[in-house]
Amino acid sequence: MIKINKLGYYNYFLMLSLALIAGYFITSLFFLNRTSKSGKQAEEYGMSIDEINAIIQHTSQLESTAYSYMITHSEESEARYKHKKERLLNYVALLGLHCTTYHIARDETNHLNHLVSQRLEMLDMMMEKDSMSIENKKKKISFGNNTTLDILSTLKAIRLVNNDLRERNQKDAEIANRNAMILLTIFGAVMLLIVFTSFFKMRKEILRNERYLKEINQINIELSSFNEHLENFAYIASHDLSEPLRKIETFGDLIEIELSNESFDHKAIISHVNRMQSASSRMQELIEDLLSYSRISRQFEIRDEINLKETVNTVLSDLEVSIKENKADIEIHDLPTEIRADKIQMRQLFQNLISNAIKFKKENVAPKVEIKSEVINVDQIHLEDFVNGEFTNYWKISVSDNGIGFDEKYRDKIFAVFQRLHGRSAYEGTGIGLSVCKKITENHKGTITAISSEGEGATFIIYLPIK
Repeated sequence: MIKINKLGYYNYFLMLSLALIAGYFITSLFFLNRTSKSGKQAEEYGMSIDEINAIIQHTSQLESTAYSYMITHSEESEARYKHKKERLLNYVALLGLHCTTYHIARDETNHLNHLVSQRLEMLDMMMEKDSMSIENKKKKISFGNNTTLDILSTLKAIRLVNNDLRERNQKDAEIANRNAMILLTIFGAVMLLIVFTSFFKMRKEILRNERYLKEINQINIELSSFNEHLENFAYIASHDLSEPLRKIETFGDLIEIELSNESFDHKAIISHVNRMQSASSRMQELIEDLLSYSRISRQFEIRDEINLKETVNTVLSDLEVSIKENKADIEIHDLPTEIRADKIQMRQLFQNLISNAIKFKKENVAPKVEIKSEVINVDQIHLEDFVNGEFTNYWKISVSDNGIGFDEKYRDKIFAVFQRLHGRSAYEGTGIGLSVCKKITENHKGTITAISSEGEGATFIIYLPIK
């Protein structure tokens, strides 16, 4: 269900992002199209102004040329008049076509065509030699001037319409541009917000996946450890536990053979029984240690904080007799007074380490044990088989002794179940103590390792997370 919700959440953001991008793209196209249209309209209105100015100029020049011809009657003036007339008609036609095409002042343009035709008709009559009397020509000139004024007035009206349309177009363009900029700003801000939100969500998911990966690695290590424990249990079942059984069976057979004789040896039978009892005790000890280890291997939840210094002092009180008999010197430095840990397992941990330090002492040398602690960062833990799942700071607790030590090539072996570096005749015990220590540290999301050399003592280092 969670995966579906996450998928829906990401699909929602994806669809929203695509919609915003589409909106941004459409708004940009509208903005560009409106800008292009405004530019074209500005060009159109500019062309109208140019054509109006040209008509005004050529109308004035045409009349000047006509008047010049009336005075001089020169062929040059007549040719210039015809040229100016042709140019004027051309500009009037262009203006009419332009206004018709772009729907600008079409009524005024039609009126202009009528006035220009009327004015040209008058000028053509004035250009004809002896076509009118002087008095009639004066009247035509006066009437023609009024027509010219009408032409100029009409051109002014066309220009006003053109300017009015241009101003309205500019206002529309400004409004459209402003709206487009507002929309683009909104789209950009929302897209930026989505990008930042998606970035932080992705970053959160990446960090979460990294944490899950670390946890998976830790679980894999624990599974490997469990597999190792299963192998050890199989070894125990096939070797360590079967060895005492074979002895009991063997000595039982010997007792049976001895009793089958009429003159059996009482001392031999008693010896065989003693050996059977010794093998039985050995098997009982192995079974009890095995049960103890299996109980520690179970998963549990740590709820309380304990004072580790008080816990170690309790262990020293329990080992008081052994400490006095061996004249051991136990020196305890500052230990954490608040640490989230299981009190019983911590007692087992330090009892095994301290009792081992006393047991594996040098001959004729009083044992000396030093316990100290410090806070370190996880980056300071350099162990190949240790993967940190979630913690940053750790307690580094060292238990050092001046005993017989061991070769570091056996460092991994000493933490395995029922693995011993010395024979049972030299040192008592089943060889499960350090494997219990390792399991306890793993239960607390930590680990344990050792530094030693033969004849130079050993230092067992415990790493436990602060929280």
